[in-house]
Amino acid sequence: MSESNQEHEQEHESAGLPDSDEVSAEEKEELEQERQERLDPDSRSDGAEVDNTDRDFDPETGLFTDNPDHAEAEPQYSADDEA
Repeated sequence: MSESNQEHEQEHESAGLPDSDEVSAEEKEELEQERQERLDPDSRSDGAEVDNTDRDFDPETGLFTDNPDHAEAEPQYSADDEA
């Protein structure tokens, strides 16, 4: 690797973020709160795209299997229903 490439990698290795031990517990808590607010479905703008490829969908209940209400959900749709 050329010297120029090594310098470039070192510059961007931390992506400008401080080391974890340089961030106070209060700052970490604040960042986590902000993160949770951003991830909250109620905070999404209309038309926002969400990646659900790692989730399993139950077509009979109309819910994802990781939904807390899925276990008690009554089937709403038949597998024979047309889409």
